[in-house]
Amino acid sequence: VNPCARLARPRYACRIFCRLQEFCGNRDLTLQLIDELLVEAEDLCRHNFGHHVVQSVLEHGHEKHRKVVANILKADLLSFAKHRNASYLVEKALSYCAVEDQRALLSQLGRTDVIVDLARSQFGCYVAKSLLQDERVNGQEALNRIQALAHDFARTRHGQRLLVEIGLLQE
Repeated sequence: VNPCARLARPRYACRIFCRLQEFCGNRDLTLQLIDELLVEAEDLCRHNFGHHVVQSVLEHGHEKHRKVVANILKADLLSFAKHRNASYLVEKALSYCAVEDQRALLSQLGRTDVIVDLARSQFGCYVAKSLLQDERVNGQEALNRIQALAHDFARTRHGQRLLVEIGLLQE
């Protein structure tokens, strides 16, 4: 583990990297730190606190750093979209990455079968909800399939929550 990535993992230290991105993101030293940090971005995406640093890179970082994160997410997108920590990053990447990266992510995630699969997952359901609300995705077919499977979705807490949030179930 490189020293920079090791420092991005503790609960409070990760916040330092986030603030550096927000307030000193254009400084050479900050850019070098982020370059070094992103060598271990795949692991940081799944880490309890490290994912906050990667999220900050997506929200405040340079385009080249966003591209690195997008490429890592694209390599195992469905797994990241269903992961407790990385699912947040998939949602953020759909908003903050370059248009061509967003299109590539949407081409993998925007299919009906993938949206329904994500909706069944405890953490993927957040990504599925974002996709259903995204105007770039034709989510009506997926919404219809989820509605047809509503009885199955209602068996789990996250399924119930999703049904309520997309208006298919009353609280």
